[in-house]
Amino acid sequence: MMTQIGLKIKKLRKEKKLTLADVAKDQMSPAMVSLIENGKSKPSAENLKHIADQLGVNVSELMGGSLTKEELRKELSNLLEILDGMAGSDKIEQAITHIKLLLPQLGNSYESARIYELYARCLFSYYIYFKSKYDMLDERDWSKYASKAEELYSDLHMESRVLKIRLFFAQIESYQGNHQKAIQLINSALNKAMGNDYETISVRIDLMLLKIDTVDALGEFEEAFQLLDEVIGYINKHVMLNRFFEIHNRGALMYYNINNFAKAREFVDKINKFFEIIDNDHLYLEKELILIHYKEFYENEPEKALDMVNEYEKKLLSMESVDEEWKYSYGEFAADAKARCYTKLKLPEKALPLFRELFKNEDKHIEYSAFDVGIRETNKSYQALCYMELNQLEKAKESAQEAVKKLRHYPHTAYYQFVRNVLQDIQMKEFK
Repeated sequence: MMTQIGLKIKKLRKEKKLTLADVAKDQMSPAMVSLIENGKSKPSAENLKHIADQLGVNVSELMGGSLTKEELRKELSNLLEILDGMAGSDKIEQAITHIKLLLPQLGNSYESARIYELYARCLFSYYIYFKSKYDMLDERDWSKYASKAEELYSDLHMESRVLKIRLFFAQIESYQGNHQKAIQLINSALNKAMGNDYETISVRIDLMLLKIDTVDALGEFEEAFQLLDEVIGYINKHVMLNRFFEIHNRGALMYYNINNFAKAREFVDKINKFFEIIDNDHLYLEKELILIHYKEFYENEPEKALDMVNEYEKKLLSMESVDEEWKYSYGEFAADAKARCYTKLKLPEKALPLFRELFKNEDKHIEYSAFDVGIRETNKSYQALCYMELNQLEKAKESAQEAVKKLRHYPHTAYYQFVRNVLQDIQMKEFK
């Protein structure tokens, strides 16, 4: 890339009949300009701006591409608008299709880097959430475009954007179950994150949260709690309130899992107080679903949880900011939560029609966290309890055994203990 920039500088200099000294002025030496033109030295952002000024062009023109800076800005703004909020498969597909048309016209500017990055993220999101559609794409190499974006950000000296790409690569390894590799990438990125600007701090938090999930998946629970304390201290130090819910929700789940209910409730109380001053539909959907789960599963208060689900469903239907695809997805989780409440209230006839398959066949390529797997797969044990209540013991045992099989790799979770206990209760009833 530096060779391309150098050739463009040399071409423009000669067209304008300027000498190396004319371009260098007092900012740099003529020899340095020559090194840059021949691709043997990487110009700083300041020197690149100086050279562009002497040549009478914008920096973006030196960075290449057939689209002007203004055109790229409009394209980037349009793409960000398409992908705003909870983008469904249609919006992601629309963005992918449009970016493919832009790729040959991109250069080496910031806007080009952002479009390369968006393309990589769209491809990966398609892979994660819409695998069957992703498999039909003719272009599926997200790493190629993420690497291109990282290279451009690095040349532009944009540390926070480089960190976001490195976080992206670590997330990919984590999703694919390569936890040791993910930790290596996380540690490397954290060690290189030196800035104290808002964006860099935000990415550091993302890296720390991903590390909590990763060390937890490896069974390093003491380290996970130490990291939780570190990240809470970090957001308090830097007043990063936009990450408050995400981090405190993580803390509540971790403490519930080790039966420290008092500490878990402290986190839940802080979450509820936080939402007294926050009005965001997307965050509300995430928050309510998880609090319903805590109330039903850990606190064992199915009646209160059921009231929460009913209120949740009403609000979900009225939310204009959430598209129909996402409403359907959230509605599925709400129906399953309602089924679990009915199960604990010993109303199996109401519960059984509401259970949902929360893991689809096309999700099998993803390595979910232990907690995600636990929350989803325990519904087999709830179904088993319904069958046991109806005295259909064969069906009950089959569902219970399936749940134990799914969760046997996560023995440290409360979910595994739950599904084991359900199976034991069914087996004891069989022998009576």
